[in-house]
Amino acid sequence: MTTPSRGGDRSAIQIAGGIRERTLAALGDPPTTAVFHQIAEEIHLCCPRLSRFKCVRLAYGWTVEEAIERFHAMCDREQIKRRGLTERSWREWEAGARPDRDYTDLLCRLFETGPVQLGFARDYTPEELRRPDGWRRGTAPDLVTAAAREASEHAERAETSEVGDSVLERLRTQVIWLSRRYVWESPLPLFVEMRALQEQARRALERRVHPAQAGELYFLAGTLCGLMANASMDMGRRMPADTLARAAWTYGRIAGHQSLMGWARGMQASVALWDRRYEDAAGYAEAGLTHLPRGQGGARLHMLRARAGAMLGWTREAEDDLLRAADAREPGAGDELHDGFAGEFAFRPAKHAYYTAVAYLHLGRPDRAIDHARAALDLYAREDRQNRSYGCEAMAAAHLAAAHLMEDDPAGAERAMAPLFDLPPERRIDSLAETLQAARPRVGGSLADRLEAFCASGLPQSAARALPEAPVHEGGVG
Repeated sequence: MTTPSRGGDRSAIQIAGGIRERTLAALGDPPTTAVFHQIAEEIHLCCPRLSRFKCVRLAYGWTVEEAIERFHAMCDREQIKRRGLTERSWREWEAGARPDRDYTDLLCRLFETGPVQLGFARDYTPEELRRPDGWRRGTAPDLVTAAAREASEHAERAETSEVGDSVLERLRTQVIWLSRRYVWESPLPLFVEMRALQEQARRALERRVHPAQAGELYFLAGTLCGLMANASMDMGRRMPADTLARAAWTYGRIAGHQSLMGWARGMQASVALWDRRYEDAAGYAEAGLTHLPRGQGGARLHMLRARAGAMLGWTREAEDDLLRAADAREPGAGDELHDGFAGEFAFRPAKHAYYTAVAYLHLGRPDRAIDHARAALDLYAREDRQNRSYGCEAMAAAHLAAAHLMEDDPAGAERAMAPLFDLPPERRIDSLAETLQAARPRVGGSLADRLEAFCASGLPQSAARALPEAPVHEGGVG
């Protein structure tokens, strides 16, 4: 059995204590057993070398001696004969040994859980059946707001700090893979992975690193902030999304990474668009273009400014931006984030066509919007799985339906909406529900009822149950 070094053990205990303190501070009510179990899961996620049994004890904040005292007190309270439990036995169980059946039962009673959760038995339930149940428990503190706060605070105090190249390579690969998985996987479980990787990047920055390594770590930390901002938006959490986007820009500035800075300003523009702060959206997009005028990133920023201009009634400016977006896609104008990491950061032709449809819809040109929305759906249908964004494809269909309704064609709108009703709730992103809700007054009968039921059960509702609001301050950096 491999035992962690004393230094590593102290570090893990400090991390566990930080997770516990942060989580309890975010609660408005006394912690429940389920909250302690969630803390234990997060500790194990961040410190996988610790046994699950030890993670549970650390989640409760007990020393080994205190845990044994509580064990004996439980026996007395429940009129169970005391056992001769020793500190040595307890530490052996935390190091990986398994207690006998009698002790296993008593320890499960103490922590109000089962042997699987304590690491004394294996769970053979398939992962795809296990994960949703974990989210439906819905007793965890607000990870979205907490993650936004942590990212913002750390971005403000970011300093040069040493870590092996293999760690950087692994972290970079994991971030790229997360970005690409986001296109076809549900956001809620991915958010937890993003947050854990973000914490790894921050911990690495607290050590001594070479300047080039520090730049890479700041870039990766900012990239993860960007992904979490996108997930927050999809879960209907715009304030944390804006905070995370600003943190991403700050990390990008520290790293000297122009494409990340440009992308982050575009994320802020997107948040502002859905908040109906159209002048802010135009301003953020314009600021982003100072960092990223060409390539996929430049095209995206021009399209975001076109959408904002259309909503503000700046018809000529919006049409100019539509043309500039097409021109920005010149050969050889790629960058590390949009073309290298790709996935959620890419702005491929299908997404470009979908954004064009939205702009024309807001310019009062439903005929042009229909043409571009159909083009977007055709392009998505030909994409491979890695590039076929279910969220953007659904949004293209929703705007196609809205354009048909503007053309007084309810039958066309119903055809466009039909595939959307097959989306499972965990993939019904917030902007999709908002777009369909705006179209609902134009439809009637059974379609209106289906729309209402569809919008009432989606990702924001799942996220609200899994990540309830917490009374904490949501700040940001510039």
